[in-house]
Amino acid sequence: MSSPSAAALRDLRAAECSNGAPSARNLLVTVFGDALLPHGPSTSVSVRALAVLLGAFGASERLVRTSLSRLVKDGLLDTHVEGRRSFYRVADTARDLFAQADARIYGSTPTAWDGSWTLVVIDGAESTPKQRARLRQELTWAGLGVVGPNVLASPVVPADVAAGVVARVGGFEHVLVSRSEVVDGEGTLGAERLARRCAPLDDLAQLYRAFTDRFEPFADAGSLAPEDAFKLRTLLVASFRRIALADPQLPAELLPADWIGTRARHVAGAVYRSVAAASEQRLLSTVVPPLGSGAPGLLDRFRVS
Repeated sequence: MSSPSAAALRDLRAAECSNGAPSARNLLVTVFGDALLPHGPSTSVSVRALAVLLGAFGASERLVRTSLSRLVKDGLLDTHVEGRRSFYRVADTARDLFAQADARIYGSTPTAWDGSWTLVVIDGAESTPKQRARLRQELTWAGLGVVGPNVLASPVVPADVAAGVVARVGGFEHVLVSRSEVVDGEGTLGAERLARRCAPLDDLAQLYRAFTDRFEPFADAGSLAPEDAFKLRTLLVASFRRIALADPQLPAELLPADWIGTRARHVAGAVYRSVAAASEQRLLSTVVPPLGSGAPGLLDRFRVS
């Protein structure tokens, strides 16, 4: 078993919040979604344990506590107090959002496409600007790309999934959701042009390439100590998550040949599987109350069909 280079290890150990690593908020969402939720929806964790897990990123207990409070306010986490300690878990109302994100982060890129598009049109006069912005944000998290003001589209997101997002956000009555083919003719926005509007492929390619360059040296990182393994796993998922949730993940028919996103997913999977066991060891030895055995299905993440 080979080890990452000394330069790669220095990069990993030097990565801190907002300095080579995502923010504390992003890291916490990653820890809850990637490491804790797989142990069960009722899994809760103390501030102290989270501060230990994120200590490798230079996050103080105060920063962790502040970020957790914001996540509770945003409806992503719930909190309860036992004695003098506060414990946090994924909010019941946010589980669907985490599951939706998991499908886009860990699932393979779709290869089959029926030629249809899901279109969502939001009435610009309905609800409030803040609520419309939230709906647009959650629709993009679901995989739809922005075509124009209050118009989103996707070749792969089912119409009922888009309608489900509208219902979950709430406060709307006139959002149009449709699934149909687009007409490619003179003066119309055909499939290829629509795909380019939905997915900024040049920008995404640059992000995927930077991700690949950074994490490919860790493709065989099974020799890492548990603390380094958990930091690498968290940094890997948090970094990939930011790209994957911004990527409408077009079907193969609408992507360039040798799409860098596919290679990036292969790299993510190789690294993730190499550190899964050691990183779980770090998690299980840190979280109180104990989580029990390792979470199932970790080795199936990032599989490319």
